[in-house]
Amino acid sequence: MANAAKPDERAGWELIWRHGNDHPRYGSYVTPDAAVTEWAATLVAGSFILDLGCGVGRHVVYLGGCGFSMAGIDISPTGIRLTREACADRRISFVGQVSDMTTLPWADGTFDAALSISTIHHHKREEIARTLGQIRRVLKPGGRLLVDFPCTDGLDYRQLRERVAAGQIAEIESNTFVDPRPDLDEMDDDFLPHHYCDEDDVRDLLRSFETVRLWADLRRSHDHVAVRGKWVASVRRPLAD
Repeated sequence: MANAAKPDERAGWELIWRHGNDHPRYGSYVTPDAAVTEWAATLVAGSFILDLGCGVGRHVVYLGGCGFSMAGIDISPTGIRLTREACADRRISFVGQVSDMTTLPWADGTFDAALSISTIHHHKREEIARTLGQIRRVLKPGGRLLVDFPCTDGLDYRQLRERVAAGQIAEIESNTFVDPRPDLDEMDDDFLPHHYCDEDDVRDLLRSFETVRLWADLRRSHDHVAVRGKWVASVRRPLAD
């Protein structure tokens, strides 16, 4: 496959988030991920929560509406601006920073909890591991993390492998895929790395945390084929740190 120019991460997300609240999956007021609502019910009231890759505030708005104090980062200035506007509309306190995940601009032990949904996998594996190290650092001992990763057990993963074999997309490292075509739809994030995990990979990435729960959330077709899915992990920073 010939090399082709592709948008850098910030420019790509700026194209996506300029649609703001109209994004069908990640708009500011779109229904939160089911794992987030379940996880939120286990947290201490008034917890200070960091959302990594907050986009335009889908989960910030939901969790802030539950009474939690919220902070968030996103590489897109537009994402942070629109999250602030959505929070102001709902009278939610929000501390937003334009930042890459791999270097978090907060002191050690700042947060009671953190989450990264449909986001952390948009890196090479080394950067994912670095981000998890940063999350562990800014969590208080015993602080909780909810995170998810695309799963290798779905049909979508097998289709990616077929597209690599056909020369249509690139596998830039093991189980990490990028579509470098310059003519992608501006609402599409395929220009970014997508790192897929099996269970062993997830457990290794999260080895510095204590696992509360780890499960495969697989979406199945009418004939029970696993079409796509993700690993969802609820973990915590060890109290003995």
